[in-house]
Amino acid sequence: MTSAFTVFVLVLVAGLAWGLNAPVSKLLYAAGAGQLFDGVSLAVVRGFWSIPVFAVAAILCRPRGRAIPRLDILRFIWLGVLFGPGLTGFWAVAAQWTSAAHVALISGLTPPATALLESIVRRRPLSVMRWMAIGLGVAGVAVLALTRSASGSSLRGDALMLAWVVDYACFALSTRALAGRYPSAFISVMSTGIGAVTVAVVGVAIGAGRAIPHPFASPGVALGFFGEMVIGLGLVGPIANVAAIRRSNATIATTGALYASVILGLFAAVILVHERLGVGAILAGVLLCASLVTTFVPAQTAAGEGADESEAVNVRA
Repeated sequence: MTSAFTVFVLVLVAGLAWGLNAPVSKLLYAAGAGQLFDGVSLAVVRGFWSIPVFAVAAILCRPRGRAIPRLDILRFIWLGVLFGPGLTGFWAVAAQWTSAAHVALISGLTPPATALLESIVRRRPLSVMRWMAIGLGVAGVAVLALTRSASGSSLRGDALMLAWVVDYACFALSTRALAGRYPSAFISVMSTGIGAVTVAVVGVAIGAGRAIPHPFASPGVALGFFGEMVIGLGLVGPIANVAAIRRSNATIATTGALYASVILGLFAAVILVHERLGVGAILAGVLLCASLVTTFVPAQTAAGEGADESEAVNVRA
């Protein structure tokens, strides 16, 4: 395969792994007459069964011949907290409370949100294009919230997805503090692995561990849970994204995966979960896609601004 075609395939694989998250979560919530999982227990069970996978992956991709400084260990723990209770927990509960289509669409707001947070942290003004991206994204989310434009959507679920977007922006900026010193695969495995341990330990402590055996309730539940929640999100998506970045660059690879995850997530919501999309959902999708496009248009201001603002993180929930 040519390099361009390889990147295209990898981007689609990453987008499919991420885009199936909300629809498969919906199917798991409905399994067993709705008695197997809720948002909290699904996040806890996913964390528990992901620990062995991430333990092996961490051993395989750890940096050889070097020690990790204490400050970087604390940074990895911080990433784990942002990823586990934040990205994993917020997403799982939001997918329970609102439609899979809304989850997929609102997740497309992450690039402009990350650019805005970065401008605040670095005290650097945003370009006109970045403000346009933020405005389009806000308009898209407003359309979703005001129109209830997909079956099963709710305002509180949409609000929780917005909290997820903020958490993702914090996660992205925190990841960049380590990106220059460690391989992308190691950062991905460490952050998601620590997040899995955190969610599992806290979940068991608060009594949410009763659902740990539930993935074995039926072959279909086991396939959906282990295939998507553990393998797809934990390994296939991140590995495909990292491989695409190495063959192109972070902006191209992650922009493509974001597009793919939103589009494939919408298709999966309609096909797998049988959600109905209204005119509002379609309009919101257009606005959010326009926001995503505008985010990654190089800024015509100070040299290097566009590259910094469009730099994307290669780890998703």
